Amino acid sequence: MSAAQPRTKSPEDIGESKCAIDDTVYEDEAIVEGRRTKSVEHKRKQHDPTILRVQETVPFHFSPIFLPLTPSNVDSCVALENAAFRNPDHRCTPEKFEYRLTTGSDICFGLFCSVKPAEARAFGLETIEFAKPVETNREDGEVFVLCAHVISTMGKGPVVTDNDMKYPTNWRDASAPKELGNQLDGRTVCVHSLAVSPKLQGTGIGKLAMASYIQIMNESGVADRIALLCQEHLIGYYEELGFENLGESKATFGGGGWYDMVMELEGPSSKD
Repeated sequence: MSAAQPRTKSPEDIGESKCAIDDTVYEDEAIVEGRRTKSVEHKRKQHDPTILRVQETVPFHFSPIFLPLTPSNVDSCVALENAAFRNPDHRCTPEKFEYRLTTGSDICFGLFCSVKPAEARAFGLETIEFAKPVETNREDGEVFVLCAHVISTMGKGPVVTDNDMKYPTNWRDASAPKELGNQLDGRTVCVHSLAVSPKLQGTGIGKLAMASYIQIMNESGVADRIALLCQEHLIGYYEELGFENLGESKATFGGGGWYDMVMELEGPSSKD
């Protein structure tokens, strides 16, 4: 979720109510980068009403692209997270981002837009200082700026637990606690953070990002379900996206008060 002045019960408008959850095999960045071309298929919805609403808000052409995140995106994710969530206890730390984007970059995605740096700075996009060039030596200097992200790890249980939200601080060592953080053999995608730039909150970007994320996770076949934690006032929002409310959560992250939300995935479409 992301921070903004309360208007409606959507992640774009909630500042203090994060969609919490907020031996390792590491993804080669070249491999993840190779999946970007395929993920482009999930992003160009030029006639989507959300895209049209955003276009009315921003002073530049808005053509979003939904891409896997890698450790090279940590700085952008930190900047976005800090801007989106007013409560520091609900933010993912730089160390957690490095861990999650290293061990689970195939289930962490960002919604980017290509824009000229001067236009992004004038509009006030918080992640512009860490944006990367669309192409090397491109004449217009356009960069991919991060507008929203979905950060997750894999879990073994049916819902998100406190252990899922933690991470082993010595995760690079073989002696790191195996029960904390990303469970590579798990079948539950545990969403820790849905964050949206405050400049774009209220446009539906969060819902667009989550809907795209659900589609990708379902078609990838990497999990049986997606689970997250939310505050009571966001239950209806996630139910509209297809999540089921399983009641009050035992998780105590950020002071507690969470509800378990779960979506069972049908899996990839069968091909005859």
